[in-house]
Amino acid sequence: MNFHRPGTLRQALRRAEDTGSLRVPLAEFLDEFYMDTELASQRDRLLEAPDRSSDPVRDAFFGGIAEHLCRRWGLGPAPEWTDEPSRFLSRPFFMGPERMKPILMAESPSAFRRRFIFTEAEPLRRARMPRDLKWWAYESERSGMEPSHEDILDAQEISARFKAAMNPARHPNAGYETAGMI
Repeated sequence: MNFHRPGTLRQALRRAEDTGSLRVPLAEFLDEFYMDTELASQRDRLLEAPDRSSDPVRDAFFGGIAEHLCRRWGLGPAPEWTDEPSRFLSRPFFMGPERMKPILMAESPSAFRRRFIFTEAEPLRRARMPRDLKWWAYESERSGMEPSHEDILDAQEISARFKAAMNPARHPNAGYETAGMI
C-alpha cells in the first residue's frame, strides 16, 4: 500500500477507493494543497480528472471541490472536467442533519450549490488552511473567535498575495467570479 499523502485530487479519490473511506485521503490532500505556496502548483493538483466512482454524490462532490478551490483561492477557471454532466446531481444532497438544511442552502458556495450539494460556507476548512480575511469573517460569525492585530496583518498579507496573483497580465482568466471574494 502507498503511504504517501495524495498530492492531487485524483490520487485522493484513488486512495479513498482503496481504503473505503474518503475522510482521511481528502484531509491529506487538502493539507498538501494548503501547504503548497505556489498558485500554479495548486492549480496543477486539480487539473487531472478523478476517475468516476460508483457513487454519483462522490463524483459531484469532487467536481465541486476542484471548482471551489479554484474560485476560493483565485486559481483561474475550474478544470473542464468539472463541467461534465456526471459531476452534477439531479436531486439535492445535504451534508448535515435535517435541521441544518436552511443554513446549508444559504451558506453553500456556488461550486457546490450548482451541483445540488448543500454544505457549510467553508466546506474544505482545515487547520492548515490559510487564514485570509474571508476565513476570519466566517470564523468570527461561526464561533465568535475574533482575530488579534497580528492575525489581521497576516490575513491582509495572504489576501494581498492572492490579489497579486489575480493580476490579469499574469493570469489572463483571473478574476472571473472571484471579485470581492478575497
